[in-house]
Amino acid sequence: MIELINGDCIEKMKSIDSESIDLIVTDPPYLVNYKTGRRKDKTHKFCTTIENDDNPELISDYISECSRILKNDTAMYMFCSMDRVDFFKQELEKYFVIRNMIIWVKNNHTAGDLKSQFGKKYEILFLVNKGTREFNGKRITDIWKFDKVSSNNQLHQNEKPLDLITQCIEKHSDIGDTVFDGFMGSGTTGVACINTKRNFIGVELDDEYFEVAKERIDNAQHVYTSTNTVFDFGE
Repeated sequence: MIELINGDCIEKMKSIDSESIDLIVTDPPYLVNYKTGRRKDKTHKFCTTIENDDNPELISDYISECSRILKNDTAMYMFCSMDRVDFFKQELEKYFVIRNMIIWVKNNHTAGDLKSQFGKKYEILFLVNKGTREFNGKRITDIWKFDKVSSNNQLHQNEKPLDLITQCIEKHSDIGDTVFDGFMGSGTTGVACINTKRNFIGVELDDEYFEVAKERIDNAQHVYTSTNTVFDFGE
């Protein structure tokens, strides 16, 4: 089952049954009013501020709803920025047990303030539990090294590497489980779910990104069914 929704994530989540989701892997707005300043073409979509990137109440409501829809003894992965890590940590601790603050080390660094700030080469990924969810496979560390998606291949300015998201899914869910992402972006979590035989529910507010995600996930489904025995995702 793959369900993609173009709309407000909080409104959609209200229609999801309590304790019905097996895992959440999500990359919400970082609350830093982010937009890239490195592109020469200032009319490019990546040069516009991310919608709701100045709305902490949205993140608070989102985390609360994530807790409600997750089954007991499950996990959630949530990306955030070092600049607002205190806020995210405080909100997550209201509902979850924080297991790790994973450091994702990238193959490049941000530009930022070139005169007074060192280049940032990492992002933060919280692993939290609702109850206790043991990880699958061998134990790994909280330092993850995955190359950032190159600018030439980016479909979203904050797109995360597919292999990083796949690791999250495989460590804390099983085949046939349902994974949720309320800030779907370009659909990386959905593609990873198809590749690992998980169900997926994804929500994206931005119309353009929703179409990008839909096309990308449709293509992933086509590739999967043409190269593998068709898997019944539970429809």
